[in-house]
Amino acid sequence: MSSEQKGALRAATVDDAPAITDFLAALGLVMPDGPEAVIRHWRGLWVDNPALAHHAKDVALGWVLEDAGSIKGFFGNIPQVSWLDGKPVLISSARAWALDADYRTETPRLCEAFFGQDNVDVVLISSANPPAGKRCLAFGGSKMPQPGYGDILYWVVDAPGFLKAAFRKKGKGPFVAGMLGLLGSVPLDFSMRLAGRRPYGALDKITPVGLGAVDAAFDDLWARRKKQLPGVMLASRDAATLKWYFSLGAAKDDVRFLRFDEGGDLKGYAVLVREDAPAIGLKRMKIADLFIDGDDPAVLKSLLAGAYEYAMAKKCHVLEVIGLPQGVRAEVMKTKPMSRPMATFPFFFKALSPGLADTLAAPESWYVTAYDGDTSLI
Repeated sequence: MSSEQKGALRAATVDDAPAITDFLAALGLVMPDGPEAVIRHWRGLWVDNPALAHHAKDVALGWVLEDAGSIKGFFGNIPQVSWLDGKPVLISSARAWALDADYRTETPRLCEAFFGQDNVDVVLISSANPPAGKRCLAFGGSKMPQPGYGDILYWVVDAPGFLKAAFRKKGKGPFVAGMLGLLGSVPLDFSMRLAGRRPYGALDKITPVGLGAVDAAFDDLWARRKKQLPGVMLASRDAATLKWYFSLGAAKDDVRFLRFDEGGDLKGYAVLVREDAPAIGLKRMKIADLFIDGDDPAVLKSLLAGAYEYAMAKKCHVLEVIGLPQGVRAEVMKTKPMSRPMATFPFFFKALSPGLADTLAAPESWYVTAYDGDTSLI
């Protein structure tokens, strides 16, 4: 095999957005449709991003591999910022990593650019497939150590619809899958009711709101939580960053924040996003983030119950959550969710700043949900 490099590697710019989109779409990635949507998507990541105020002006937006004026590879970057003991931690999150089949020998060059950055503190890959995970480990990265992250917790909301989708996934046709789903739903519903497999809690202080209602109360909660969690790295959750992040997806109008307000203060919230699987007819609601003042169990119970009721109102088949630190996850487990392992562990990181490696090797240093990295942007 020839060791000669193929193509030229350079920094990506916002002007590359249309060509990058065409390249990624041609490889089968789901991308924004239409010139305006394309520009809006990449400007959101690279221009309107609140985290850029903390980064150097030359922070990487990604890298393009070109040959004869045509894009043959791309490794995208999302500049983000987390906080640890009141100080900013500059994050570079991988976004859309792909190569033309004839240029996959150049994968190490893209990896070297990403893992060799000198003006960020930590690099993250939160949606890695198995080959990408292996590359992360080969370039000195590690699995994110938060316990339980590799297992998805879920509650069945609509048993017939959930089972029909499960049988569709196993290759059954729509009619057969529907009949099997109906037949199987009776014992499944009975067993879930008998075991109490769903969240219960008071709903009188829960209010579902859209992105426009993310207000200064979220800033107040964020300020309190940063003080409550010393030694824990937290992705920014101020109001501006929350609105920016959850407005990036195509389904931004469907995003809902469940607020728990008490005594004039926001005591916690859960963010709900839709991530359906149309190929098998699965209607899925996901809890993308869960953030609660003092990790109050009563507030958690109400937010989980509210999420379940909202999923039911939207005629979803299942409600899912991933991540959460060990103490919060233990409280979630009291609602007796079902669980299944992820097909592959997706979250890797590498600390580039001295002193952070030892800190981030500890499980208790993380508070990771689907909000971290680009997990909720897939």
